[in-house]
Amino acid sequence: MLRLLPLAFLLAGLPAQLTSSRPGGLHQDPAAEPAVPTAVARANRPDRVHFDRPDADGPLWAVGRAWKASFDATGFTVVPFFGAEAPRNFPLRLELTAATVGGRELALRPGTPVERDGAVHTHRGSLTEVVATGLDQLEQSFVFDALPNRGAIAVDVRIAGEFVGTPIDGGLRFANEWGHVDYTKAVAVDAAGRRLPLAIGWRDGVARLEIPAAFVAEAKLPIVLDPVLNYWFLLGNPSQPQREGDTATIQASALGGRTLLIWQRQWSATDQDCWGLMFDNILGLVQTDFVIDTSTADWVEIAVAGNNYAQNFLVVAEVRVPVFLANRHDIVGRMVGAGATTSSVFDIERDGVVGLPGNNHHPDVGGDPYFGTGRYCVVFQKRNGTAADIYMKQVTTSGTLVTTNPVALDTSSTEESRPSIGKSCGQSNGLPAQWLVTWQRTWPSAPFDQDLHGRFVSWNGAVMGSVFGIALTPSEETAPSAGSPIDQGGVRYWPVAFELASSAGQPRDVWVRLLRADGTSPMSSFVVSSNVPNADDRDPEVDADGMRFVVTMTTGTSGNPQGVEAVTIAYLPTLNTWRLEERTGLITSSLDDYGQTNLCAQFSGGGAPTPYYALCFTEFASNTLRLVRYGGHQSGSFFLPRSTMCGSVGITASGSPVLGQTVTITVANGPLSGTVAGAPTSVSLLPALGCGCLLGSDFIGFFGNPFVWTIPNDVMLVGTAFAVQGYTVVGSSCLGSLDLSDTIDFTIR
Repeated sequence: MLRLLPLAFLLAGLPAQLTSSRPGGLHQDPAAEPAVPTAVARANRPDRVHFDRPDADGPLWAVGRAWKASFDATGFTVVPFFGAEAPRNFPLRLELTAATVGGRELALRPGTPVERDGAVHTHRGSLTEVVATGLDQLEQSFVFDALPNRGAIAVDVRIAGEFVGTPIDGGLRFANEWGHVDYTKAVAVDAAGRRLPLAIGWRDGVARLEIPAAFVAEAKLPIVLDPVLNYWFLLGNPSQPQREGDTATIQASALGGRTLLIWQRQWSATDQDCWGLMFDNILGLVQTDFVIDTSTADWVEIAVAGNNYAQNFLVVAEVRVPVFLANRHDIVGRMVGAGATTSSVFDIERDGVVGLPGNNHHPDVGGDPYFGTGRYCVVFQKRNGTAADIYMKQVTTSGTLVTTNPVALDTSSTEESRPSIGKSCGQSNGLPAQWLVTWQRTWPSAPFDQDLHGRFVSWNGAVMGSVFGIALTPSEETAPSAGSPIDQGGVRYWPVAFELASSAGQPRDVWVRLLRADGTSPMSSFVVSSNVPNADDRDPEVDADGMRFVVTMTTGTSGNPQGVEAVTIAYLPTLNTWRLEERTGLITSSLDDYGQTNLCAQFSGGGAPTPYYALCFTEFASNTLRLVRYGGHQSGSFFLPRSTMCGSVGITASGSPVLGQTVTITVANGPLSGTVAGAPTSVSLLPALGCGCLLGSDFIGFFGNPFVWTIPNDVMLVGTAFAVQGYTVVGSSCLGSLDLSDTIDFTIR
């Protein structure tokens, strides 16, 4: 029996129900409508053992609260949790090397580990190795269903790791400065329940366990041999930090849409794991936390995007391989389905395996919202010599590479770094469906500052035009974030957010610039920071909902708690200016630090207009990832009836007078009724028609009943007032045949 001692302190509770943590804190209404409550998804401690096979031909992985292990054809490797501050992992390898019965050696064949009801079964030919898993323990057994004779049974288990092995009471101890692992309390059990404690021998790296012939002779088969593995750790605060979340969306009417939250969970200083939570598009929980990677590979710089047609996501990561090959950095990917199913991990760029020579860093990925065949686009930094360059490679929605070698985006003689790509290439709509890719480049002479450059990539992988400058001042421009496109006045624009400081190490502000498809900017860059003196506003992220865009950032002054902020912005093309729609501080406690924001517009994951965003950030003190459904307007207060009725004509309104949404106004009085729409007014009809009715709408035109209008996605309409009034020709108030209703007033949001 292999058991790891219970540890109940790894994370801070199960995923919470999605509830408001700060009522009235989030909305996007310049007219101060009631707020959309904050929905919070906590990514916390696992509530079950998770199994994963990241490579179809590789080992089976399992992870509990305080251990993870990989199972292969000849044994398994346990990685005890010695605390996230441990400098690296300290795996312990256990491999059955020999088994004898009455001195006769049994044939041991490699087996295939199979998980059944929480236990891993590996049939080795003459016996079966079974490891039962629990959140806080593993139980290893060697099961003998048949024996060639009734002599003594002996098994040899080779145990290896970065430990010093010494005998202790009841077994063996494997220790280093970070903790120790005990291999003790071996016991033989037969099918009748008879038990016999056994000694554990130790010689030349092999533990030997032997069941005496007298016990075997009387045993009822099967006989089970159970050694126990316990461990102890040195650290006083062994929690696993959870950091660096990212999120993506896909729109799917049959499924209610999907929102995927991913994040890193630290096992040791050289081992970051990757986990996920799946929601629908209103943040209803679809799948509790599930494994994306829990191997001993070090997954960092994770990112995710979605594909609407394929109904899946691509998660990418920079993988730093184990310590003995620490100089190699690869880019890998893994597909995640709408039901939180995962495919095998595959190489996107790996020196000596696929792609070009060199180490690869800082991947980012863009998806495609088009409901038809599309691709993912992965950008990354490659270093093969002194200066690093920027490359891209496309991946199909089935997880195969479009090309073996990557496509160069910028290979200048100076250093390029920190590539970013928009969450989506946008719907075509007669306009270019392409991603904006941005990155930093070091200026080749004094003051050797960082500037920003960019390039466009079409949905099919064609590189559009040449490299263009985005921000090229002598100041320090860093950390670019590329957004999805917005369409205004028949022109497509892409926002890019970035940090700007007077020089390296000085307080930063967050700025934004809009770019056309030719790389030119329609207006100067503008600052979106709140201009608090000495505040260091940083780590911006940006995405667009097709009409407006949202910039998130970490903000705060040195020595004080750090917060996160979201700013909603509209571009007004006819005025060539911008309008700040909303500035929302997302801090939920002034005593905690928040940061590491990321976001994805729901519109980036599909074609249906929606003002909502999935926005994630880290709450450091509670070790929590938060996911927020940000944006939109709360219904119920859009329409204001005004008394203009003469006769008896009912009128009602529904829908939302919000960009991209639909307004429906219905007149109650039968088929001979209609509507009049225009600007609000109040004109007596007594002089013209000889009746006391009031005309409430400055006449634009006659419309049907009901009046149905989808508000155009034109931000210039925001703030415009409209009025709709109903009439019926089966009445008596005017000219003996016409009655008018009250007027419904509303303002475009």
